[in-house]
Amino acid sequence: MSSQRPVIVGVDGSPASLGAVRWAADEAVRLHRPLQITHALGVSGQNEPAPDEHQLAVQAAVEARTSQPGLHVTTGTWQGGAAQVLVEQSRHASLVVVGSHGPSGFVALPVDSLGVQVAAHAHCPVLVVHDAQRWADPAAALPRHGPVLVGTDGSDNAQLAIELAFAEAASRRADLIALRAWQEPPHRWGFAASRDRLADNARQALAADLEPWRAKYPGVRVELRAVHGAPAPVLLAESRDALMVVLSPRGTGGFDELRLGSVTQQVLDHASAPVLVARH
Repeated sequence: MSSQRPVIVGVDGSPASLGAVRWAADEAVRLHRPLQITHALGVSGQNEPAPDEHQLAVQAAVEARTSQPGLHVTTGTWQGGAAQVLVEQSRHASLVVVGSHGPSGFVALPVDSLGVQVAAHAHCPVLVVHDAQRWADPAAALPRHGPVLVGTDGSDNAQLAIELAFAEAASRRADLIALRAWQEPPHRWGFAASRDRLADNARQALAADLEPWRAKYPGVRVELRAVHGAPAPVLLAESRDALMVVLSPRGTGGFDELRLGSVTQQVLDHASAPVLVARH
């Protein structure tokens, strides 16, 4: 991967997109990458762009340079829907950052569809920053404390998430919590498996998943958690104190034609912490 692949962030002039710009600028510095600010004008021919449309991206660039002096920032304004433009540009990016407007005060409502669409179809990792308007004000400090939480189920896709989570934790000098949810299998022939044995098996499998990455990142302090319960509710509960949640797009139950697994979809919809979706 070329060292010039930028971090890309989409802006629309909302406070949430400005908060996403600050997260993206922080990630760009952390990854030693340039930052590209992208504004999509909507479907071609549907609306007439205003003469000052590009000024919106330029203003976001000023905010990025203010928060991270010395950061190389470029801007672009493109015809097309926001998801379409960001997914296409992700082919040449190291990371795409999308700010969510949040659930409009109703915790039962899912996150904006833009973050889900981009996470489902992008060609690089995608960071969805929930309620990003919290960081629109330059005086609002980005979170520096708390662990990086990664969910793993033993699938090949989960290895992508584990690698990305270790890299994030190392760059932030943060702890890493590796989580594996387990449930009792259906009883067969009237015999129920021991819960202690199931928990121990899950913990051992989790340790095996992390072994190569612990050797590569010896400075990252890791906590293993094998938790009883369905994966999505367990991840959402554990994410409340996390700095960031890292997930793969699909787990062991995924179908190739489905772009996002149900667990990732649920966490994207309802997590309060930023969610980083690992993609090739």
